[in-house]
Amino acid sequence: MALLSRSASRRTFQALGAAAAIAVLASACTTASSGSPAAGSPNSSNSARTGSDSGNAITIPVIGDFTGADAFFGTGQIEGMQPALQALNKAGGIGGRPLKLAECDTQSTVSGATQCAAKYASSPIVLALSVIANIKAAEPLLTNSLFLASTNLLNPPRSSNAFQVAPPGAAVDQIVDKVAQDSHFSSIGIIATNDAVGESQIEFIKAAAGSLKLNIQFVSPTATDDTVALEKLVSSNVQMIYAAALGTAGTAVIKGYNELKPSMPLVVTGADASYGFLKGISAFEPADNFYTIPGTPLVPGDIQGQDQSAMTSYVNTIKSSVGHDPDSIDVSGEYAIDVLIALLKGPGLSSSLSAKEAWLHKATIPSLTNVEFSDPSLNVLTNVPPGFDKVNGTTFTAASTNLSS
Repeated sequence: MALLSRSASRRTFQALGAAAAIAVLASACTTASSGSPAAGSPNSSNSARTGSDSGNAITIPVIGDFTGADAFFGTGQIEGMQPALQALNKAGGIGGRPLKLAECDTQSTVSGATQCAAKYASSPIVLALSVIANIKAAEPLLTNSLFLASTNLLNPPRSSNAFQVAPPGAAVDQIVDKVAQDSHFSSIGIIATNDAVGESQIEFIKAAAGSLKLNIQFVSPTATDDTVALEKLVSSNVQMIYAAALGTAGTAVIKGYNELKPSMPLVVTGADASYGFLKGISAFEPADNFYTIPGTPLVPGDIQGQDQSAMTSYVNTIKSSVGHDPDSIDVSGEYAIDVLIALLKGPGLSSSLSAKEAWLHKATIPSLTNVEFSDPSLNVLTNVPPGFDKVNGTTFTAASTNLSS
């Protein structure tokens, strides 16, 4: 996900109603033909979205969480891709060939991700729209493909064939320390998954913690009840709780927090700052003291030098299509498709893996919203840190980073 700075005049975003949420998911899961395999099968291509049915299409495999607990992740990103994809095909595609995305559903599982990766192991380029654990499971099976991942915290080494279309995790997690320091807190509690993903977040937070005291509780990435870990943090009187977990693990933290109703604020980030996720947890979403780091531009003018007319057009297009302004997941998908299109127009699909890798390492890729991928050594967006929002009843409202004010 990209990072942003927030203006004081940032609008309040209203979440989808139940009917609109159903419509969004239905739209995101439309199949290309009635003869395709059953939706939800990890070995099935759920759709080929383009707006063109040409048999000469360039088809790119997409591994994504389209059903299951983390379906908000894949479907939201596919929604965000549509304006750029449709504009490309309307203009004649790439060399006269339309671009299609062939989706394979992980069903929000590691096993589903590995099945999809095995299916596409010989593909020149594979796009991944999954939560971190699923992307990590798919990556080892795609060593012969250029692997574009739209999730942060993957942080692949420069020698890897995997590229993340997202900022490094450190850029997001450092904000946790800034919020605590701006709020004059002396201690924060952290719930992290006991895997490489959680451990990497902890290292980023520790690096920027300064004099902050950290109380860290590790939980399983698949846990559905994190109440015990939360009780330990609450009893230790930490002043803020940060959920260093996404998807299923993040849901468990929020659910436990709502049951305990402690006085200290809860902070989440990443994919948890999306309409799809918050709507999915609406039955137990905390009413008070619930904050999120959105991580992506939602309003024209949020980023210095941004093409405001392009961003306004994008916001309006998404809103008319799915019923809400683009959220962090939608925009993440937009960046991913921008990189994919640039790659296909650059070295091209049939070029060697080393040629694709070399091009990405040196290229600066402009996005629809006029934010450039100008750090080729990391292959990530370089923007200022994200703003901070308060979440209340699935409504996002701009907030100061000082949570004690």
